[in-house]
Amino acid sequence: MNKFIFLSNFFTENWWKILLIIFFIVIFVFVLIGLIGALIRFIMRKQAKAVDKDMGKLIVSRLIDNPKDYKEIANIKSMDRFFKASALPLSLLFVALILYLIYGFTFSRWSDSLLSKETGIGSLFYLLDFSSIKYIPPLALDWEKIVWFAPSPFTDERIFNYFIFAFTFSGGIIYLIDVQAYVARKYRINKTAKEIFSANLDKIDLGTFYNGQMKNVDENNK
Repeated sequence: MNKFIFLSNFFTENWWKILLIIFFIVIFVFVLIGLIGALIRFIMRKQAKAVDKDMGKLIVSRLIDNPKDYKEIANIKSMDRFFKASALPLSLLFVALILYLIYGFTFSRWSDSLLSKETGIGSLFYLLDFSSIKYIPPLALDWEKIVWFAPSPFTDERIFNYFIFAFTFSGGIIYLIDVQAYVARKYRINKTAKEIFSANLDKIDLGTFYNGQMKNVDENNK
């Protein structure tokens, strides 16, 4: 009986904390999804314009008159853009690899985690020690025992891990963006190849087309 009274008092005193944590987690997830979606849409629009810029003059000048040639040339130009854009992230990843090898061979610390508090960027942030939270059967948690770790930046050789992480993370993110941009261009190329060389009459004003053809016939007969 005393246990149930204790649990009831615990939830009464801490329910708002639990709800607040859940609320912020849900908000963070939705904001993150929204930002990723906005970034993808931005890249799609930008890369669509890149394809139009690469192929616009060739289409207008009628140097390309079939979808096969259009897709072949557009894909070559798209791949060229991908290789040029990949130079930066691959350079960053290469620098990260060089730093990792120097750090490993110099200090023999090959197994250091780049994320942990003991050897990585975790030392730069406030962190929660969830292992200190006490479980109270059957459904409660003692949040009062939660422990915060303050930032404790390194001043020894482990500082290498900050730079390794920075170069690895930035290079990886930029490379993923480049890959997404390539996929966006590929989608745009396939889409425009169908639309430009399509014989779909739904997008043609047949009245104007027919009247124009009849006018040309009349003028030729004069």
